[in-house]
Amino acid sequence: MILAQAFSRFVFDLDGVVWRGDQPIPGAPETLRSLRGAGKRVCFVTNNSSETSAAYAKKLARLAVPAEEDEIVSSADATARMLERTVPGLRGRLVYVIGGEGLTGAVGALGVRLASADEARDASVVVVGWDKKLTFEKLRLAALAIRSGATFVASNTDATYPAPDGLWPGAGAIVAAVSVASGVEPLVAGKPDPGLLQVAGNRIGGGPALMVGDRVETDVAAAHAAGWPAALVLTGATGVPELAAAHAWPDYVIRRLPDLLEDRPHPQIRPAAGPDLPHIASMLHAGGLMSGAVRERVARTVVAEIDRRPVATAAWEPLDGVALLRSVAVAEGLRGAGAGTLVVAATLRAAIGSGLHEIYLATEEAEGFFASCGFRTVDRDDVPEAVLEHPQVARECSLSAPVMRLVLGSSQMS
Repeated sequence: MILAQAFSRFVFDLDGVVWRGDQPIPGAPETLRSLRGAGKRVCFVTNNSSETSAAYAKKLARLAVPAEEDEIVSSADATARMLERTVPGLRGRLVYVIGGEGLTGAVGALGVRLASADEARDASVVVVGWDKKLTFEKLRLAALAIRSGATFVASNTDATYPAPDGLWPGAGAIVAAVSVASGVEPLVAGKPDPGLLQVAGNRIGGGPALMVGDRVETDVAAAHAAGWPAALVLTGATGVPELAAAHAWPDYVIRRLPDLLEDRPHPQIRPAAGPDLPHIASMLHAGGLMSGAVRERVARTVVAEIDRRPVATAAWEPLDGVALLRSVAVAEGLRGAGAGTLVVAATLRAAIGSGLHEIYLATEEAEGFFASCGFRTVDRDDVPEAVLEHPQVARECSLSAPVMRLVLGSSQMS
């Protein structure tokens, strides 16, 4: 399927999808220009409230991606709408804001009085977003105002911000600090609330669009709340470990934005069943792996299928409080197309669902692939004996084969 042909309207997140910091993500500008050239309707939504729509439009223009200001909807806009809906008699109220120009501008345009540091303790509303000039004093004033009865509103709760050198603390980290210090949970305006997407959809002609984002907990969740399909792109905050631990599952997973323009497989993930055994055995044989115990572990096997035919598989086994990932195979002709990444994430998800969060594997030739999935090579002296003595590890892998480990979280699982 070519997603660019399957949909006429697209809504894109920005950070981690189009750019990382001030640097474009390779292939993203060209993809957006291609979609525009093909007559597709495009809009952008971002949980980053720090900039104005005009600033985002200028940043897109620097990447040679033309965009009108009304094609960009940020969580600053969503915050303003939430304040209007939830705070009675808003005009003239004293509001203390932690955030950038985009958030202060959107809130200030409501006719409120923006509180200075000297006035913050008397604010009746506290609004918190992403602030690269955050200080302890700002946190202190926000917490004190909320403890005195101020309404607490967050632009968004993204824990991290994708930057060129890695993941920085995002607005969610700041919101969490204020929440812990004040003892109050905020009202949250941005994604996963579907409001941003509904506004974007109206601006590009109404009806569902394909939401393309880099976070399951915000982009995918907001799309599903709005009744839209969602594509997760693995260039930002979400990788295989985060996808495995997420509470939702995207409709499509793409490695990079240009995949929208290419004819790529988009397999469906499901637990394996008896009729799948011949296909699984065939994929394992083709990959040089043993298939003798396929039937015994079918209940712990996952397959990715296209047109009801399995094209990728993986399994896991519980071993003394940890899990062993094994029997990862992809049908010939589809290797490198992303099916392996999907089936690994789904298998890890199944292991988490059984309460196992420390996953091991041994590999002869696929260390690079598993490293891209978040696994890291560990010294054999640090590997549980149950893993080293497992027949799959002992028989199929030499003593020099790397053993890799991944520790997964469970906080996002529902």
